[in-house]
Amino acid sequence: MNQLVSHIEFLLHEHNCVIIPDFGGFVVNTIASRRDGIAAFHAPQSELVFNRELTHNDGLLAQSYMKSYSLTFEAAMHKIESAVQEMKLQLREQKHVELGKLGSFKMNDSKRFVYTPAAFVPPAFFGLSKASLKPLIQMHTPAAPSKQVSRQRRLRTTGISAAAVAAIALLMFILPVSDTTIGRQTAQMISENGLFRAKPEQTGHLAAAVTDRSVESLSGEARIVPAEEAVASSVATSLHERDNSMPRYLIVVGVYERSDVAEQITAQLKNEGFSQTEWLERPGRIDVYTASFTDRTEAESYLREIHKAHPTHRDAWILKR
Repeated sequence: MNQLVSHIEFLLHEHNCVIIPDFGGFVVNTIASRRDGIAAFHAPQSELVFNRELTHNDGLLAQSYMKSYSLTFEAAMHKIESAVQEMKLQLREQKHVELGKLGSFKMNDSKRFVYTPAAFVPPAFFGLSKASLKPLIQMHTPAAPSKQVSRQRRLRTTGISAAAVAAIALLMFILPVSDTTIGRQTAQMISENGLFRAKPEQTGHLAAAVTDRSVESLSGEARIVPAEEAVASSVATSLHERDNSMPRYLIVVGVYERSDVAEQITAQLKNEGFSQTEWLERPGRIDVYTASFTDRTEAESYLREIHKAHPTHRDAWILKR
C-alpha cells in the first residue's frame, strides 16, 4: 500500500487527476490568485479532493508501475489491485487509513468512508506567498528645491551665453564680409522640363546697342586714331562688355568635391569627343561642363543632342551663370 501512495503522490505533481481502479480518483483543484484590498495579492493555492465515482482505469497508475519496476501491464495491475484490497481491508478492520501526504480515510457508522485531505502544494506554487504593493503616490517623495542647484544652473546658463557671444565675435573677426555682386554668385539650374517654354526674345536690341556704342566711340576718338582702328577698338570693347553682362549657360554633366576627380572626369569626357570640357569651381563643389553658350536656345538644343546621342549622360543639365 505504501508503494501505491508514493506513486499517486508523484503523479499528482504532473497530473490533475489520478484514478485508482475500483476505488476512486484523487483530483487537484486550483484556486487562482486573488486581490485583497487595493494592493495586496494572495498566492494561488491548490486543494486535494477525492471522487468516489472515478473508478475507470485510465492506465496512468499502471504505466507508472510498469516504468518503475519494468513490469508488464498485467503484472502492474495485479500489484495495484493487491494494494487496493489491503486498503479496503484496513478500513473495515481499523476504520482508519493514513495515506501520508495524501490525507486519510475514515469509516463512519453508515459503512461509508470519509476522506480528509492534507495540505497539498504543487511544485509550480512552491515559495509563493502574499504580496503587498505600495501605491505610486506613497513611493514618490517630492524633493525640496535646493538653492545651490538653482545657483549652479544660473551660473551654467551665464557661462553658455558668454561662450556663444565670444564665438560669434570671433567668427565676425575671422570671416571677411564679401561685397561682390549677387548676380555673379548665383546660379540657376534649368531642368529638361523647362526646355519647351516660350523662347526668349532675340538679341536684336543688344546688336543695336553695340552699333550705337561703336558710333559714340568713333566720334569721341576720331581726332586721335585712324577711323579703322577706332571702329575695331570700339567693336571689341562693346563685345567684351556684352559677354560679361550676358548670362552663360553651362552644360553640366557632373558635380564633384575633389579636383583630382574632376580632372579625371574632364579627361574622360575629352576622350569621348567633348573637346570643350572644362570645370567651374564653386564653394564646396566643382561643376564639370562640356560646353558653354550665351544663348539659351542653343544650350537647350545641345542638351537634347547629348541626351539622345549619349544615354550615359541622361542626367546632364543646364547651369545658368
